Order: sequence, then structure tokens, then C-alpha cells
Amino acid sequence: MIRSTGFAQLLGVTLLALAAAGCASQKEPAEQAVANLENSLAQASSQSEKYLPDETAALRGKVADLKSALDATDYKRVVAEAPAVSAEIRKLMADSAIARATFNERVQTAWTDYATNLPTAIASVDDRILRFTSGGGLPRGMNRDTFKATVASFDAAKATWGEAAEAGNAGKYEDAVAKAIEVKRTVESVQQAFGMATG
Repeated sequence: MIRSTGFAQLLGVTLLALAAAGCASQKEPAEQAVANLENSLAQASSQSEKYLPDETAALRGKVADLKSALDATDYKRVVAEAPAVSAEIRKLMADSAIARATFNERVQTAWTDYATNLPTAIASVDDRILRFTSGGGLPRGMNRDTFKATVASFDAAKATWGEAAEAGNAGKYEDAVAKAIEVKRTVESVQQAFGMATG
């Protein structure tokens, strides 16, 4: 009985030692796996954050969860789950590249539309201002100060349109469209103030 008990204790100690050794053997792979995930996600998120923010946030949570498991020395779980998370990050990179291409195509199309139509609207307002200033009259419901302020806002919009055109010519369509939207808003406001049709 004594020998049996001693053997059982020895066996228990041996098993614990083996388990500890096995755990230690997974520590380095687990640490490396988490480091790789963090680096890969950092690279992916530089683009995906803008085009796929929800998916990026979800993956950031999964990586953080595995980091917590690593801190809790649950190396087995980290090693087991890291490959699937890594695959999701690779998919995120591919999906965000597609989303970026789609976005760029849309803004380029939008810029083409603005570049075609806005100059006509701007020219029509310029013509209306010239008619008011050369004829000495004012738009209905406006006094001289209001008219000057409206013209000043339109002149600022024309300057912004010049910047938009420059960005568009350089292929910076997102910047060009952002400026064009601002210009269109001002032009339409001036058209309404002058009693002109918009659009």
C-alpha cells in the first residue's frame, strides 16, 4: 500500500511536470501568434478603418481577446484560435481593397458629374450678378449690404471651385468631390437668393 501510494504521488508529480512542460512549450508560439496578429491587423487597418470600420472593430476585439488569453497563460487557446483570426485579417485586407476600389470609382464618377454641370451653374450666377451690377438694381428682398455679402460668398465658392478643379485634374477625386459639394451648396443658395432656378 505504501509503495502504491508513493507511486501514485510520483505519477502525479510527473504528470504535472509534463503538463507544465507542455504549457511552457506553447508559450513562445502563443506569444508569436499574438504579435503576428497585432502586426497584421495594424497593417490592414490603415486602409480597412476607413472603408470597413465595423469589420475592423470586430477583428480588433478578437485580437484583444486572444491577447487577454495570452496574459492569462491560456496558450493552448491562443495557438488553436490564432490561425482562424489570421485568416479573417487576410480577408479583411482583401475586402477593404475591393471597397477602396469601389469607393474610388464612385467618387471619380461623381467628380465627372460635378465637372460637367457646376461650371454652367456658376456661369449663370456670374451672368446674373453682372446684370444686377451693370443695371444698378438689386434682387428682390435684398438690400445693398445683403447683396454684397451674397456676392462675396459666391466669389469664395468660385475660389473653392478652382481648388476642386485642380484636385480633380490631379486625380484626387475624393478631395475634389468634397470641395465640389461645398461649392454646389453655396451656388444653389445664391441662386435661390437671386430667384433663380437651381439644379
